Amino acid sequence: MQYHLVVCGGTFDLLHKGHVSFLKQILEKTDRVIIGITSDIYVSKFKNQQTEDFKTRERNIKDFLSIINAVKKVEIQKIDDIYGPLLDKSLNPDAVAVTPLTNRTAIGINEERKNLGLPKLEIIVIKMDLAEDGSTISSTRIRSGEINRDGRLYVRKSWLKNSLILPQDLRSSLQKPFGKVLDSVPSGLDPSKIITIGDVTTQKFNKEKVGQFLSIVDFQVNRRKMFDKLSELGFVEGIETIEANNPAGSITPQAFIAVQKAFKSSEKQAILIKGEEDLMVLPAVLCSPLGFEIYYGQPNQGLVEVKVTEENKEKIYDLVSQFTRTSFDKFSSTTKY
Repeated sequence: MQYHLVVCGGTFDLLHKGHVSFLKQILEKTDRVIIGITSDIYVSKFKNQQTEDFKTRERNIKDFLSIINAVKKVEIQKIDDIYGPLLDKSLNPDAVAVTPLTNRTAIGINEERKNLGLPKLEIIVIKMDLAEDGSTISSTRIRSGEINRDGRLYVRKSWLKNSLILPQDLRSSLQKPFGKVLDSVPSGLDPSKIITIGDVTTQKFNKEKVGQFLSIVDFQVNRRKMFDKLSELGFVEGIETIEANNPAGSITPQAFIAVQKAFKSSEKQAILIKGEEDLMVLPAVLCSPLGFEIYYGQPNQGLVEVKVTEENKEKIYDLVSQFTRTSFDKFSSTTKY
């Protein structure tokens, strides 16, 4: 082995392909590794988003090490600062392993070691695995619903260029609810993480004054035009609206782009579909961040609640991947209603 002891550290939230590659490359170079995992208290000081708790992150690392038979080579420590065990005079590591993004941290650690009379550590810079689009794989991107833990995009680039047509043999799959069927609008919802699809569903949520982040409507009920303006659905003031063409039985590039565009704003919005919103639950799940909840009406069954989880995003991705591609070359627009 090239080294006797290497130290590395991180949050390791939503353990993903990038983390796994990072740790594997370190393990290939050394006899022993100390992995510092940031404590919950430390994470709360610099992370603005939700993060898995320490025990979960530690367990995921241990499970990974067990799979590759590396448990005996590794010591896991909880760390409360950027230094971890690297200022411990009784410890004699050969190197500290970092990514290009954390290289400056390692330089700072060596400066502090110098101040304490400790020898300089070699800095091993591990190349980062990239996602399908060539950008970094990160827990932030996974939580935002953009990629999965392997770095695969939930919305293929080709889906933003070509319309997708629902094949006949998949129609029965869409007749089953994608989630739990409810009798009424649930209470205690976080409006900033709620999406409603369908005019009747949206009208019900507005009647209950939920204040959902996003509504997707087409002014139709059972494919018959029933409304002419958003105020008829219970919207009491001006709302930014994104228009998108989306014929029945299809998902157009406009549909995906409209939902993606909505998430670029913090304002409450409505997507007005010209055509039908019958399949809009699919792009809504694929484009939404983890933790969102989507509500739509299932004919003859009731209100369906779909929680945006990694599992549900994968199921929807697999389903949409079976759609037939065709061309579609119009673009969405934004207006005020």
